[in-house]
Formats: sequence, C-alpha cells, structure tokens
Amino acid sequence: MARTINIPNLLSFLRMLAVIPILALIGENNRLAFWIYLVALATDFFDGATARWMKSVTDVGKLLDPLADKILHFFLLYQFRIFYPQISSQFFLITFLAIVLAALPGIAALFKVKRKLGSNIFGKAKMAVECLAIFSLFGSDMELAGKFLWLAVFLAIASILGHLFIREKEVIKKKAS
Repeated sequence: MARTINIPNLLSFLRMLAVIPILALIGENNRLAFWIYLVALATDFFDGATARWMKSVTDVGKLLDPLADKILHFFLLYQFRIFYPQISSQFFLITFLAIVLAALPGIAALFKVKRKLGSNIFGKAKMAVECLAIFSLFGSDMELAGKFLWLAVFLAIASILGHLFIREKEVIKKKAS
C-alpha cells in the first residue's frame, strides 16, 4: 500500500488550504482570488492523475480528494452568498444535498449493501457546473451563476437518485440470492 503522505494527498491538502487566501481576497482582489481558485482546481486534476501514475492511490487520498472539493466549494459559495444573497437558496440546497450524499454510505451499510458508493457521472457534472457558477460569481454575472447553481442542485438530486437506484437494485439482487 502506498504511503499516506504523498504528492497526490499533499495536492488535495493544498487545495483545502487555498480556501484561506481565496476567502481573504474575495471582495478585495477578485482577480487574484480567481487565479488562486484556478490553481486549486488544477490540483484537483493533478492529484488523481498523479496518484494513478505514481501508483500511490491511498484510502486517505480517496477521502481527502472529495473532501477538499467540498471544502473549497462550500466556503467559496458561502462567501459569495454574503456578497450575493440571491444565491442563498441554491447554496443551502447544495449544502443540504451534499450532507444527504455523505450519508448514503451509512445508509448502504445499514441495508448491508456491500457496494462502495463513489462519485457518479451526475456528481462529476455537478462539480463542473459548480466551477462554472463560481467562475460566473467571480465575474459578477449573477444571472448566469444562478442558472448554474440551480443546475448544480438538479445534478446533486440526480446523483443521489442514481445512488439510491443502484442501492435498491443491489438490495433486490441480495434478497433474491
């Protein structure tokens, strides 16, 4: 098994730390905050690719990578919500749905479903759409950001339903055995 402290995990950790200067800069120097956000997004691509290339995928990394994404987007959307209260509904719905999604592995364990619930295509699309919403917020395009955030809410619901459908299918198969 690969070491827990490795380059991919360090990249994920740096993505979480990037939240601090970004939050400090939003409203003061949005351009610099935007560039730091872009670098943080790049770490999201490189951590997974580097882990696979270096054959250093770890259980810690599997936890750290999605956690870093959620921390980055939660705090950025929270900060932008302060400047743009119009996105409060979407922010709270996205946060609530992220909590529901985080509870799904526990629900699966409760029903003794052995399948690991990783990200699905809807979750990956939600992440991309959240990035587009944040780009729009950095550009002060509230109308476009609002549309992207509502799409992110829809994709989060689709992701949860996708996981529930898979879980139900697995439970049915298990009972038939």
